[in-house]
Amino acid sequence: MKHRLSKIILKIIRIVAVVLPFIWILSKIEFSKLIAAFNAIQGWTIPLTLSVILITMFLQGLRWWLLLRAFDQDLSFTQTISYHFKSLFYSLVLPTSAAQEVVRTLLIVKKTGSSVSWSTAWICKITGLVVSFAFSIYGLILLSDSAVSATLVKAALILFIAICILVIFSFSKKLTKPFRNLASKAIPSRYLSKVENLREAIYQFRYRKKCVLLTIFITTIIQFLLISVSAMIIKGITGSFFPKECFAYIPLIEIISMAQPLTPNGMGVREALSAMMFKHLGLSSEQLGVYILICNLLILMKLAGAVPILWEMIFNYTNKKNYPRVPS
Repeated sequence: MKHRLSKIILKIIRIVAVVLPFIWILSKIEFSKLIAAFNAIQGWTIPLTLSVILITMFLQGLRWWLLLRAFDQDLSFTQTISYHFKSLFYSLVLPTSAAQEVVRTLLIVKKTGSSVSWSTAWICKITGLVVSFAFSIYGLILLSDSAVSATLVKAALILFIAICILVIFSFSKKLTKPFRNLASKAIPSRYLSKVENLREAIYQFRYRKKCVLLTIFITTIIQFLLISVSAMIIKGITGSFFPKECFAYIPLIEIISMAQPLTPNGMGVREALSAMMFKHLGLSSEQLGVYILICNLLILMKLAGAVPILWEMIFNYTNKKNYPRVPS
């Protein structure tokens, strides 16, 4: 009974976390001004940003394939990209920001093995976090003479350096030995061997430095394009360009939104943080409303993941039709 009640409460909290920011934003919008803001959108905005988002989705799949291929040279690029786009589709409805990594890892695990699959997911996540944070630090430094205090920049820089040191230490067996000893006491024995296999797979990336460096390079391109998309949308809506602010705030918004486990794809949390950014930039609530609608349209580009799913369904149906089961 208590477990069921806690699940109901958690579901209510999730709904509130998604809905409340939208209600708050809508309450500040005047319909006539919203229509005017829509009419002011420059024609290139939506087609260009949709195209860039498709490119980033492809690059994310390419990065994943390169990491997996470091352990399996025969891994099919086409099949891997197919799994990647399927995971994008499923992540639209699953209630966690890590849904994409979990789904595509589960899809590929039979081909590459559990340790390789999950260690690759970890590398993708951690490189994305570090690169996003690095871009944010860069933006904060650019703004340090005006909108951002030097103290905030120093605090963010110290935190970034600490994260980088921890990531580097995580590849060292000697430095992580005390944590492994603690984990062996805390983790049940039936799961300990899986954790050890995962740890060993992560350590193997020390001997694949070129692959890791290439992954960081591709991740840098991906994060740069994602920040540029936000800057282009704001430019297309308002006519003003805020590159420094986008570099400083967009990565932080994404990190916070995707880190929280309550809402799918950070929905609600991302909108609330975007509202704070728009207020800081001195932009109107109506322009914020247009920005949110376009950003959610871009998220719906993950529906492209339905293409390999439908193709597979049609292919399987055609095979069954052409080659009916022989009765025993």
